[in-house]
Amino acid sequence: MARNKYPEETKKLIIEKATELFLLNGYENTTVQDIIDHLGGLTKGAVYHHFSSKNDILLAVMANMYSENHLLADWAKVLKQTDLNGKEKIKKMFLMSLTDADEMKFASMKVDYKKTPELLCDYLNRTVSHLAPTFFEPAIYEGIADGSIQTDYPAELAEVMLVIANIWLNPIVFPCGDEKLKTKFLFLCDLAEKFGIDGLLNDIYPAFEQYAHQ
Repeated sequence: MARNKYPEETKKLIIEKATELFLLNGYENTTVQDIIDHLGGLTKGAVYHHFSSKNDILLAVMANMYSENHLLADWAKVLKQTDLNGKEKIKKMFLMSLTDADEMKFASMKVDYKKTPELLCDYLNRTVSHLAPTFFEPAIYEGIADGSIQTDYPAELAEVMLVIANIWLNPIVFPCGDEKLKTKFLFLCDLAEKFGIDGLLNDIYPAFEQYAHQ
């Protein structure tokens, strides 16, 4: 195939093929040449015209996947449910994040976040600046009002729980053995219980374990 004369279409094609290969083989096992070989005749120069490195391609792939992720819209629906108290909403959002198809895709790419500081920084910032205040903090305030959660620090609790779950506990960021992973998970359960969120996570461990082994 001759070089696409439409730059945006070329860039979109590179991202699409890179996504397919990252999901199929994992990020670490995919080379830039592998991506080029699946572009139907596009040259290495065409790829490097749009991206400076494989890491640069990864950032574009992840941004595209985040933009197409429906999990946050589903979380927003949970917040509007009138048949759940605050604690139950938090539990449901955690469970949804562990079973969401798009989140499972992220896990299957096996990206080493410690080798991609830009991605890790973006993930941390997204967790503290957007996910915690937009979704978990309102549920915690609701839990305080309905008596299912006890804390004087709703904003801080939302941030800490999500940072622990999304970063410290995430096997994509900090790989570890099964026993260590379970111990860390139980610590999060124990921490949640101290704020009255008893039984919040214990019964969703099977879903977490399946997510961790993607």
